[in-house]
Amino acid sequence: MAIKKQSLFVAAYLLLLSSSFINAQGDAEDVEVPKNEAWLKQVNLASVPDIAVRPVGSGICENVDCDGPENDRCFETCGNTPTPADIYGCPKDHSWALTFDDGPSQYTDKLLDILDEHNIKATFCVMGSHVEKYPHIVKRAYEAGHHIASHTYSHPHLMSLTNEEIIYEMKATEKAIEDAIGIKPKYARPPFGEADGRVKALLKSMGYKVLLWNVDPTDYDVYMRADASKKIRGAFKSAAAGIDTGLNPHEDPGFISLQHDLYNQSIAQVPHIIDYLTHLGYSFLTAAECLDDHEPHELLNGALEAQNAANNTSPIVDASSTSSPTGSPSSDPSSSPSSSPSSTNKNNNTTERNQKQNTHVSGATTTESYSLTRLFVSALGTLALTPFFL
Repeated sequence: MAIKKQSLFVAAYLLLLSSSFINAQGDAEDVEVPKNEAWLKQVNLASVPDIAVRPVGSGICENVDCDGPENDRCFETCGNTPTPADIYGCPKDHSWALTFDDGPSQYTDKLLDILDEHNIKATFCVMGSHVEKYPHIVKRAYEAGHHIASHTYSHPHLMSLTNEEIIYEMKATEKAIEDAIGIKPKYARPPFGEADGRVKALLKSMGYKVLLWNVDPTDYDVYMRADASKKIRGAFKSAAAGIDTGLNPHEDPGFISLQHDLYNQSIAQVPHIIDYLTHLGYSFLTAAECLDDHEPHELLNGALEAQNAANNTSPIVDASSTSSPTGSPSSDPSSSPSSSPSSTNKNNNTTERNQKQNTHVSGATTTESYSLTRLFVSALGTLALTPFFL
């Protein structure tokens, strides 16, 4: 046991060093959240319970009875005390909402190409700091009819922030999105899925619906696991086969899956996933469409008129409309997506080129630094849980 604990500690420490190195080499800095005191006056806190700020890590199950009075201190469904208003899965049978967090990134255009090719609309939970960096990508996604949701400005542990700090996170993101596409999202996904009663009430008071998920392929493992691609596809396959994901407190018959357009390796799996689910007869919707909500954005001054048309015409795609060009969709997500040979070669060449660029890139981006920092936090959580699993 001591050896295993020591190994975990060394791995976590090395991960921290890797993250620090990238910060130094890529000149990536901690994200500074914009603050405007006028934003604080726009939020009514009357319905927000007086729950103490929690230290980072309190959302991870440790020394807590997840079936007891402290269950809101645990992670995800085990710890967030799900309420009927929380959105975990799709209430529609044989329906699937693909959702992507932490973007936009330098890889999001590739994902949009894939979704456009299959005529599928998805939900993008975007970070305000990344919207400011890639406003043209958010605009492209919005104009194409995709659902835009908020994922905060800097991806913090919301339970560790004061009410005022949470307001700044959300309002700064609102401003970034408004500047890019002229709308305010009505859905918000708390980073790490962590939100206690205070955070949820505060988000509700700001006009947000809390969007979570009931399928998590843990695609952030791409930097840590050689078999990450297989694991990502396996999570979709298991959920479709009816295997309990442990993330479905409302027992929804349909699914909302979590991926990240921050990771090129995860995006590369999307064509396989689409082909597999199409073969099983799943319809693809946005998370908002799962709830029959065809107005998931508040249109503000200067909003793009294209969104009105997109909301009214966004198709609910079924198996027949997303079948592969050859007419014989893959029966397994691990097989190659159906396409013409030239298209396949083009995609393979693009993927190989992206991988080479990733290998030889000079300096790291802020999103890459954030990815490893997030992995370090996950490693610390694993380390904290070591006594209970070894």
